[in-house]
This record gives sequence, structure tokens and C-alpha cells, in this order.
Amino acid sequence: MKTQLNIFLTAVMFLTRLPVARFVRYDADYLSRSTVYFPLVGMIVGGLCSAVLWLLMQIFPLPRGLPLAVLCSMLASVLITGAFHEDGLADAADGFGGGMAPERVLEIMRDSRIGTYGAVALWFGLTLKFFLLTEISSFGFFYVAGVLMVAHTAARASSLWLIFRCRYVRSESATSKPFAGGVTMPRLLTGFAFALLVSIGLLQWQSVPVLIAFFIAVFGCERYFKSRIGGITGDALGAANQIVELSVYLALAAASNLAIQLPLPPLP
Repeated sequence: MKTQLNIFLTAVMFLTRLPVARFVRYDADYLSRSTVYFPLVGMIVGGLCSAVLWLLMQIFPLPRGLPLAVLCSMLASVLITGAFHEDGLADAADGFGGGMAPERVLEIMRDSRIGTYGAVALWFGLTLKFFLLTEISSFGFFYVAGVLMVAHTAARASSLWLIFRCRYVRSESATSKPFAGGVTMPRLLTGFAFALLVSIGLLQWQSVPVLIAFFIAVFGCERYFKSRIGGITGDALGAANQIVELSVYLALAAASNLAIQLPLPPLP
């Protein structure tokens, strides 16, 4: 039991800036095995963002205060994760946008400075997220809270699939290299089962558009990464995380509006 607690806290320590118990120390084996808990960590991040959103909704009158509440919720996500996945999105956009040969793409990704492609990707990603969450929030707090938890859970589940399906292409030591080969079939199925239960439990029938959006996004990322660099890097995983999260928001925003126009079951 204590070993599993250590493995879970290792996942928390890797994916977030949340404080963990002092007895948790870096261990490559624990880090490799912690992937099974990625979706759970995602749900926790989504729950914390929901709490911030609720608090701001109480402080600032709606509907005028809604954009500010959404913006603060997004800021909370960035602070909780240390912009971990946003950094991956920017680096991946710079690499794939500025390089043609796989070696050049990886070289650009390694550069810590942000370029034009990275800046544009970040701007579009954050702007799209803001407008989608504002739209979804108009359907009520409990609905958007469920959406946030499901989206963050699905986003972290995408890492399991990509690590399982793709080879790690960097030969040198890197942050995400210990995960290479760390996702076994049992861990993949466990993580996916948890993500599915979270989605069904919180969104009921709207889990269908979530699943469709998830698999379109993750299969698209897998195919693109393999065609461009032959596999994945940590930055590619971060980019996929953001793409899946946005895809879930987009699918649910569309499904929510469709539910109003058609005789579909009410929103959760």
C-alpha cells in the first residue's frame, strides 16, 4: 500500500507543482510505474480548477463576472501544473513548424527559447480554451465542473496511449525518458477504465462525444508524431495533452448546444 502511495505521489510530483510528503523521493522505477495514475492526477487538477471557478463565481456577479472566473480558473491550471503542458505545446509547435528533417525538429524542440510558431500556438490554444470554457460555463457550474475534470483526466490519459504506442526518440537523458516502456497493457487498461468511469459518472450520455473527440485527437497526434519524428518526446506528449483537452471542450460545447436544439436528454 505504501509503495502505491509513493508511486501516486510521484505522479503528482511530476505532473504538478502541488506539495507532496517529504518521504517521496525521485525514483526512476516509481516514475515509470506512476503513469497509471496520470488520469487520476488530471481529475484532481480539474477539480481544483473547478473550485477556483466556483469561488470566483461567488465573488463576481454573473453573467458579467463569468469571463473573469474562467480566466482565473485557467490561471489556476497553469500555476498548478507549472505550465508543464503549455511549454510542451510551444516547443512542439516551434519544432514541427520550423524544422523539416526529424533531427532538425528535435534540435529546435530542445531550444528553451520560444519562437513564432510556439507563441502563435500558445495564443490560439489559450484563447480557444477561454472561449470554449466561457461557453460551457453558461450551462451552469456543476456541468462545467464535470467538463473540467473529464477534460483534464482525458488529457493525461492520452499520455498513456502515446507512450504505449510510440517509441521515445531522444537518445540522451530527458525528463520523460524514464516513461519509455513504462506503460504496460494492464496500466493502459487501468488508466483508460478510470478515465471512462469518470466521464460516464460526471457527464453520462455526453461521454460519447468525449470518446469520439479523444480518439480522433490521440490517433491524429500518434500518426503525426510518427510521420514527422518517428515517435514521441516529452514536448510531443505535452502538445498532445493540450490538443486532447481542447478537443474535449470543443466536442462538449457543440454537444451542449445541440442538446438544446434537439430532443436529447438534459445536461447532467
